[in-house]
Amino acid sequence: MALLRVSLEAAAKVLAVDGALARLAGAAGAVCLLLAIGGCTRPPESAYVAASASAGPMDPAGKDARGEDCTAQRGAALPADLPVARSREVYCGGWTQPAARVVQLRGPADAARLDALAAGGLWRTWLDQRVTCAAPQPTTLAGGVPARLLACTRKNGGWPHVALVAAGPEGPVLADGVATATPVMEGLATGRAAAAGQGQGQGQARSAALEIAVRRLSAEAFSANDVGRYEELMNLGRELNQAENFAAAEDAYRAALALQERVLGQDNPDTATALVHLALNLSNQGRMQEASVLFTRATVLSARAADPVARARLAHYQALSLLQDGQDVAGLARLREAEALYAALVPSSMLRGADGGGMVSDPAAVSAMLGLSEVRRYLARTLARGEGRAAAPALIADSRRLLRQTGLENGLLVARSLRTEAGTYSSLGRDDAATRQLEAASQRFAIAAPGERPEAVTLFLNGARRGAAGRRDEALTAFRAGAAILRARQIALPINLVLPYLDALDAEAAAHPADGPALRKEAFAAAQLAQRSNTVRFVQQASARIGAAAGDARVAEAVRRLQDADQALRGLFAERDSGAAPGLDARIAAAQQARAEAESVVAAAAPGYRQLLLSSVDADAVAAVLGPQEALVTMLLGRSHGWVLMVRGGAVQMARSALTEAEAGRLVNALRAGVVDAGGRPGRFDPAPAQALYAALLAPLARPLEGAETLVVVPDGPLLGIPFGMLLTGPADPAALGAAPWLVRRHAVVHVPSPQTLVTLRGAGPGSAAPLAYGGFGDFVPPSPAQLIRSFPVDRCAADARLAAGLMRLPGTRIEVQEAERLMGARPQDVRLGPDFTAASLRAAELGQRRIIHLATHALLPGELSCLQEPSIVVSPQAGAADANSAFVKASDLLGLKLDADLIILSACNTGGPGGAGGGEALSGLARAFFYAGARGLMVTHWAVDDAAAALTVADSLRRQQAGASSAAALRGAQLLLLDEAGQRLPDAFGHPFYWAPFALIGDGRRAAPVQTAAAQSAPRL
Repeated sequence: MALLRVSLEAAAKVLAVDGALARLAGAAGAVCLLLAIGGCTRPPESAYVAASASAGPMDPAGKDARGEDCTAQRGAALPADLPVARSREVYCGGWTQPAARVVQLRGPADAARLDALAAGGLWRTWLDQRVTCAAPQPTTLAGGVPARLLACTRKNGGWPHVALVAAGPEGPVLADGVATATPVMEGLATGRAAAAGQGQGQGQARSAALEIAVRRLSAEAFSANDVGRYEELMNLGRELNQAENFAAAEDAYRAALALQERVLGQDNPDTATALVHLALNLSNQGRMQEASVLFTRATVLSARAADPVARARLAHYQALSLLQDGQDVAGLARLREAEALYAALVPSSMLRGADGGGMVSDPAAVSAMLGLSEVRRYLARTLARGEGRAAAPALIADSRRLLRQTGLENGLLVARSLRTEAGTYSSLGRDDAATRQLEAASQRFAIAAPGERPEAVTLFLNGARRGAAGRRDEALTAFRAGAAILRARQIALPINLVLPYLDALDAEAAAHPADGPALRKEAFAAAQLAQRSNTVRFVQQASARIGAAAGDARVAEAVRRLQDADQALRGLFAERDSGAAPGLDARIAAAQQARAEAESVVAAAAPGYRQLLLSSVDADAVAAVLGPQEALVTMLLGRSHGWVLMVRGGAVQMARSALTEAEAGRLVNALRAGVVDAGGRPGRFDPAPAQALYAALLAPLARPLEGAETLVVVPDGPLLGIPFGMLLTGPADPAALGAAPWLVRRHAVVHVPSPQTLVTLRGAGPGSAAPLAYGGFGDFVPPSPAQLIRSFPVDRCAADARLAAGLMRLPGTRIEVQEAERLMGARPQDVRLGPDFTAASLRAAELGQRRIIHLATHALLPGELSCLQEPSIVVSPQAGAADANSAFVKASDLLGLKLDADLIILSACNTGGPGGAGGGEALSGLARAFFYAGARGLMVTHWAVDDAAAALTVADSLRRQQAGASSAAALRGAQLLLLDEAGQRLPDAFGHPFYWAPFALIGDGRRAAPVQTAAAQSAPRL
């Protein structure tokens, strides 16, 4: 039974996060419909045998089919029908898992015995639980040794596998392993391992078994290391998912899938497992369209997969994705399908509770059992929200029974189960039970994963539950404990989890007015703990790429050490899950200290790294960088309401808003539709949405905002897709828009991705010391249709190829750049236009020598092109390029730039593509990348601009900056010029926001362009 318990504990490690508390949390589903069970993927094979890595000396065993050196050592005993003389495990090419196992039996080895062992018995049953095999084929090994060979496929990953039953020197030999290990298995089976080590085939009879095995290998041969790397990546994905780090888990699953597809082919049915894990991680990040594409691919493949759990897992994960997307009816139907498919794979005795442990040796049955438990828990959660709520308690009890029966109730699993059950009880109106379950979950997380995101999530859910029950003091205690974890780890939560914290602080301030100023400052800090998924994904991807960069070795090493420290800490938590060990708490404390030190080293090695961290700043830090006539406003919008908070004069004001995220999205879409029609022309402008947004967001703070010359705005969600200067502070006549009360008439408006960004940028010291005033790039040449097809494959990215083909050349940008060049006194060689505007010319332009960089081109944002995973700017493809890849300069590429620029002008962005509000958020991510590279401000456009209006806006803004105005005041002055001159020296149409409003300033907002220096004359040429 000890061996079975080890197996169960190891199996438990594959369980990923649980917790469909999206509705309880108020989220549409982003946080709590997590990758519910990576546990439906079977554990590694080593989980089902005793560990033997230190079982004895390693003996040379020859080379495998790839020429990699292999060694053999004493291995764990396997089930067998005859006495076992010895068991050996083979390791090839540095792989840490056995590439093969060879068992020497004692007994007769006649043909009948070989046939019987190959066809059935204990060993064959053990084998069938892990691989799918064709019928045994009679064959011979080197020297004419009779054998039976089975051509198999591993259920986990679909890798080619080979099994042998041979007549060995002392009796039958049983062997199995990856196909490339066949020569080594043969050598050990016949006692010729030493000869194998000298080189295969020298004076030996030809092996018929090897000929058959070679046919199992694809034309692109693979090695044991490929299999090991695949399993390592899949396990890493599950670990990261357990830590609720979906963006990093996505990267791990993508790498695993890419490895599989390289070796097995893109259409191999056994890629379905990696596909569905990747799909659900995308769904967890709110990227439903991308997830749907992968689920569709997996649907075709899973029916033919070697893994019997593949179809059930697909139905299960699709159900979770549908539920997360708010499609309860469709999600419930898929849950029912998954339940039936899982149940069919679980022995009936286990379903009835008659068997306590016999099934643990079957990985498929273990995965099915875990899946069935998980599905029933989610069925309870979903039914509790509708007419089937009466069945929910029984389903919860049955889910727990299934886990108890297999002994898989480890710390993290139970904690997540309790968290999900709390959501179910909440929906059933059983508030006391919900509170008890959340409190129990908090205690479990504090033991199993202290100081990590799952504990913080549960504390916030617990705070929300206590607050709803009127226990405000207890609620604030829970919120503050969770907030301390988030700040220490510099991680964030979805907005709907954070809003109840603000609600509690506001209620506390109302009850204790003397404490109001301090409580409102706490609310300002708390609001920064919320972060939307797209920004989270970009920050995490960018930090991972920095760690792997070949640029600054000091930064790369520092970030790599930080990530290694995270990995080590996860391993210690997993060790604690499997049972107490002497000194483990001290080791965890030491690991946490090591991680803290690694974080401080990163901060020292790369101060700009803070732009990519989800850190927060307090209100006093913000007040210190604001001028006397400036105010900062930040906002959060949730499912039921929102909050707006303002910092001015050292004090914080806050106002609850009835505006929800959904309503804000509707208003933003209506506002934009009135600005730009479907054909890209000025729309029929309706003032109502602009008035409604102002009334919901800024009107409650109008009095403390009076007299502020500059308004710094931190928009949220859909609000990222509009320039705030176009909000209307009162009624407007659509026939006289030039005279309308636009917000820009009251304030210069600056947008920032976060309060931390403003503090960092304004604390960066004086303006640019770069010798060159300007560098301009524009009038790109679009990639050809053939190049686009190669970069956007038709089977997955056909829609993207069509959209990318619509990225037309922008000839007006040539005039725009040339006018800016003249105004800034730049030289012709400071400009690159047309086919000369390439990624290579950007890299060669010594951008760090330029105070203003003008990129008059498209900026593509995730959501516009779903297969483009990062914000990117579009340039001319490299001459002679086979594909369009060189035409997209990604945000991660920008991180490697070394800039000293006061202003980056991006004059052809569009935040209103198919991605809707997500485009504005991705633009925020693009801004962070430029800030990290060394820019202090960006001037961007929210829709495709009129050539004349764009040229005038850019030129007049630069003129005003040259005269000493701040960048915010300069843009405001240029926009007011267009408004005031509409119907005068400019066409009357220029009063329409299509012409004057598309530009928005992101960043510092203060910098004025310094006068040209003598150093500019000796600067290097482009």
